[in-house]
Amino acid sequence: MTDAYAEGLAEHGIQDVQPLYRQLLLRLKARDEGAYERAVARYRSDVEGAAGGGEALEAWLSYGAWLASSLEPGGLFTISAEGLAARTPDPLPSGSMLVHLPDAANRKGFVIAMPAAPSEAQRATADLLCE
Repeated sequence: MTDAYAEGLAEHGIQDVQPLYRQLLLRLKARDEGAYERAVARYRSDVEGAAGGGEALEAWLSYGAWLASSLEPGGLFTISAEGLAARTPDPLPSGSMLVHLPDAANRKGFVIAMPAAPSEAQRATADLLCE
């Protein structure tokens, strides 16, 4: 974990996203080797090439949102501490939980970013709606 990335996590109050994205990458690799190779190439160009601070975190979150949509088409939503969802185009949640919810109603979503101290409602949302 780079210092810039760690600073971005602390500044925005979210947990490290790398373990979440490793799981998404493993699922993608099992499903489609070509898509996995494209995901690795995108990581190298977008995430490794990002500058410091908030830009590094934004690169990670954008990558995670893209990765989730590569597995399941859908939308990006913030989940407030009260458990209220709102669609968002911005992958920088700043304390809110960020999830990708598939368009298909019978599919589970993916956590893109979890607050460092998630509320009970955010944990329940992750348990109910996400893998």
